[in-house]
Amino acid sequence: MSTRLAAAVARSGLDEQALLKAATKEAYERVTVLLTTSYADFSPEQQRRIRALLDTAPAARRGKASKAAKAPKEDLPPRFWLPHSGATWSGRGRVPNAFLSWEGTVAHTEWKKTHPDQRFPSYPG
Repeated sequence: MSTRLAAAVARSGLDEQALLKAATKEAYERVTVLLTTSYADFSPEQQRRIRALLDTAPAARRGKASKAAKAPKEDLPPRFWLPHSGATWSGRGRVPNAFLSWEGTVAHTEWKKTHPDQRFPSYPG
């Protein structure tokens, strides 16, 4: 235990854990007041750093630091598109509702006659 902490524990009459809990509560209240009243006064770079700290802190506390360190998901180029609406889909994940709704329409039936081996029109390019 550091000498400052030992002196503070002796002065307060509280045990070390209670003193640390009280100090943490006070620090939380100060940070909350500062951020709610003065966030706009920080520079954009400072705001970005604050957001980064706030976004990573809960994941690290729960032991999910490996997931937080994972690279962000890249946007995949579209593989399919619907010419009438311009809706696109990369072909990964769930099929978008626009594509599901298009299946079974007259336009889909006509297109399917000339493309029997494809489910959706390929993205041009």
